[in-house]
Amino acid sequence: MKKILFIMFYLQDLCDSLPLAQKQKVLTYSIPENRSLKKLLGYNEDTYLNFTELTTKYNYTYEEHTVITEDGYILTVYRIPSTCKGISIYLPVVLVHGLYDSSDAWILSGPKDGLAYILADNCYDVWIPNTRGNRYSRKHIFLDPDKDIEYWNFSFDEQGNYDVPAVIDYVLNVTSESKLFYIGHSQGTTDFFIMASLRPEYNSKIYLSVQLAPIAWFKYINSPILKFIAQFSPILKSYFDAFGVGELLARGQLIHIIVEYLCQIAPQEVCGTALGLTTGLVKDSIRSSTLSVAFGHLLVGVSAKTLAHFGQLILSKKFERYNEGKIGNLKRYGTEKTPEYNVTNISSPVLLICSQNDWVSSLKDANELSSRLSNLVEAYIVPNIYWSHNNHLWGKDAQKLVFKKILDYLHRYSNNEN
Repeated sequence: MKKILFIMFYLQDLCDSLPLAQKQKVLTYSIPENRSLKKLLGYNEDTYLNFTELTTKYNYTYEEHTVITEDGYILTVYRIPSTCKGISIYLPVVLVHGLYDSSDAWILSGPKDGLAYILADNCYDVWIPNTRGNRYSRKHIFLDPDKDIEYWNFSFDEQGNYDVPAVIDYVLNVTSESKLFYIGHSQGTTDFFIMASLRPEYNSKIYLSVQLAPIAWFKYINSPILKFIAQFSPILKSYFDAFGVGELLARGQLIHIIVEYLCQIAPQEVCGTALGLTTGLVKDSIRSSTLSVAFGHLLVGVSAKTLAHFGQLILSKKFERYNEGKIGNLKRYGTEKTPEYNVTNISSPVLLICSQNDWVSSLKDANELSSRLSNLVEAYIVPNIYWSHNNHLWGKDAQKLVFKKILDYLHRYSNNEN
């Protein structure tokens, strides 16, 4: 450990000595996809099909929409219209993905098990945004993610403060509705908590939010790997800044290609184990076929600042905004101290869905959150001791243990409005 710290601090001094111009150069790359090779190697086709290709393959209609945020980020939002006929009102549901994910997370398990498909089949108008920086939303009105390091100067703070409100306003405008349902998973829940805390006027636009594996506090995070990495997040962030690395774990980067391949040949042994070591996943609780497909759609781009912000929350044990340093905090927040998010501002109805074996979103941290929510309708704990972070979306029994609960609540609130 002492040797590791010595090397890291040595590199820190090296980074600080780099000239400013060198610090601003963007370092990124992407290896072109070779689908012919993947077919030859026997990949499951769903592994490499994108959102529009997957929905088309399974005979669902889709629409592609573009939303521009207040700060100029261009987001791709997909829509799967209700498959029901003869119904005059299809209430909109917005699904927001987690870290390392994209809109694909809600459909990659197929038409029988993908929550987006199930919602459309139950007469809901499904909207699935991609937050800034992932493979589908890697654009800006004047910044180039491959050339301008400033493009990557965001974390989930901006996603909650700008991306989610922009999507909500767009959906309500297109549908001529006054409210919608919100379903988030992992970081998608964090985005909502930030929006509803910083911009409480948006609470009036929400029928009900469903928060799967809710993340706000990390006081009791159980993942030893994530806790270990968090110790070095400030230093790692300074390295990334110095060498112009704003984007990490992107699609087409070497780590994505290797992981995608290994998950084709040994999904449980490699990818199930990886999720087990980081999130608590129990082997075989997600089908091998789903895991092999999922890891073709995970690792699709995240900002270094986002990971640093999560590391900050783990170390501080607070649900707070990004620490820009005393001068930066004064400039951005008007105070030297990093402000905490005031979740007591969240007044819209909230359903928390938690699990007993989630090493990222622990029950104790969920209790910390629920104790501060004034309109909590239920903190539901999935009745399976092995249920973990990603089982909410892709678990074998997700329909019975999670999706039924969601549909029951959506139906209840829909009836209250109609």
